[in-house]
Amino acid sequence: MATVTDVIDRTARVLPRIRHADWLLRVPLALVLFQYGFDKFPLDADVAAGWGLPLFLWALAGFAEIGVAAMLLAGGLLRGRPGELVTRLAGAGAAVIVAGVVVVAYRAPPLDLLMFNQFHILLLGAGAYLALKPHPQ
Repeated sequence: MATVTDVIDRTARVLPRIRHADWLLRVPLALVLFQYGFDKFPLDADVAAGWGLPLFLWALAGFAEIGVAAMLLAGGLLRGRPGELVTRLAGAGAAVIVAGVVVVAYRAPPLDLLMFNQFHILLLGAGAYLALKPHPQ
């Protein structure tokens, strides 16, 4: 009689392996970061103040979002250790940026964030995954 582990092992062997499946995370995360970054330009001190941020921090966030988005795509195009390093740095940057957005824009109890802010939780998880998972290239 086959055990559950045997069934799982046999199933895993017949499923197709997609070498670059991380692009399914890279592209949407990069697009969202590009959009958020470019939406901050042209820089406006009044808009930054509306979010409770100084203009310098608002500009830094915009440049960081665009830079991390570009790094996410570049990391997927580079081969070997450089690609992995760029991907990990970009994933960590994306996670930090999204965490900052959640703290600044959605000051709420943690349970409310989990219940009503799924989009940013998914972005945070995608960034953390790309930062922590080694990607063979």
